[in-house]
Amino acid sequence: MKTPQFIYYLDDDTDDLHFFSEAVETLGHSIKPFVNGNLMLRALEKEKELPDIIFLDIIMPVFNGEQILDIIRKSPQWNHIPVVLITGVYPKSAVGKYLESGANYLMKKPAEVTDLRSTIEHVLAIDWAHFRAYS
Repeated sequence: MKTPQFIYYLDDDTDDLHFFSEAVETLGHSIKPFVNGNLMLRALEKEKELPDIIFLDIIMPVFNGEQILDIIRKSPQWNHIPVVLITGVYPKSAVGKYLESGANYLMKKPAEVTDLRSTIEHVLAIDWAHFRAYS
C-alpha cells in the first residue's frame, strides 16, 4: 500500500459523506469530511496540515464544486493540491470544461460501496504530477 494520504471531501449528502469516509478509512487513509464549502475553506485557511488531495462534489448549495475549485486554483498556498470533482451524473460534454477549470480528475460516484473503494483506491494511486483525466 502507498503512504497513507490525508483527504478533504466536500459533499452536502450526509450518506455520501459517510460511505466515502468509510471507504477511505478502510483503505488506510485519513479524511476530513465537510458538508459545506465555507467550512472547508476555513479549514484550509486555519489548519496546519493541508490535505494531500481534495474531493469536491460538483452540485452543492451556496458554493458548488466548480466555485470551490476556482478559489483553490487561484490560491498560491493551495493551487498545488490535486482536486477531484465528483458527481453522480455529468454530461460528457462538461468533462473538458471541468478539466480546463483546473480539476485534476473527474470521478462519477459509483453506485456500490465496493466500487467506491476500488475507485478511490485507483484515484489515490495516481501520480498527479503527470496525470489529468476522468473516469
